[in-house]
Amino acid sequence: MSAPTLYELAPADAGLYRARMLKLTEKNPYAASVYVYDEDEYRNMRLLVTDDGKAGVALKDDEIVSAFAHKDCAHPKAVQSMLSQATALGGRRLDCFDTVLPKLYAQAGFVPVARLKWNDDYAPDGWDYDTFRNFNDGRPDVVFMAYDPDRVGGMYTRGDGEYVDDYDDGIARTQQYRPS
Repeated sequence: MSAPTLYELAPADAGLYRARMLKLTEKNPYAASVYVYDEDEYRNMRLLVTDDGKAGVALKDDEIVSAFAHKDCAHPKAVQSMLSQATALGGRRLDCFDTVLPKLYAQAGFVPVARLKWNDDYAPDGWDYDTFRNFNDGRPDVVFMAYDPDRVGGMYTRGDGEYVDDYDDGIARTQQYRPS
C-alpha cells in the first residue's frame, strides 16, 4: 500500500480537481457510478491530491466524496491511505453503489449503516445495466457508510445495512451513527 502525502488545493483550483475527475471517467465503463460535482461545488470542499495530481479525495463537510486514482498515478493502491487522511481531517461518512467500493471502504473503517433500493427513475446519466449486471442485475443498492475507527481493516458483507425509504434517511443514519 502506498501512503503519499496529500496536498490541499486552493478553492481557485477546483477546476483542476474536476478536470482530473472527468478525465478518469473517459472510456471508463463504470464511470456512471461516480458523481462528478460542478466546479462551484468543488470550490466549497477541501480538495486533497497527491504530488502528481493523479489521485485525490474531497471532503464536503464531514462527507468523503470524489475519491479518485488514475492508473498511471505515482502512488498505486493509495486509496486506503487517502481515506485514512480524510478521516483524520473529519471525514465521517460516505455513500456509494453496492459494487466494489463498499469492500474498499470497509477496509478503511467504514461500516454500512443503511441502504436504499435501486430506483430506475434515479439511474445516473450513462448508466448501463449490462455493465453492472454482476451487481444486483445492474441495479445495485446505494450503501450509506459511517466511519468507525475500531473497524479499520474490516470486511464488508453484501446486503449489510438496514433499508431506508429515501436518500435523506440514509444520510441521517450516517450522521447519527456513533461507534460502539
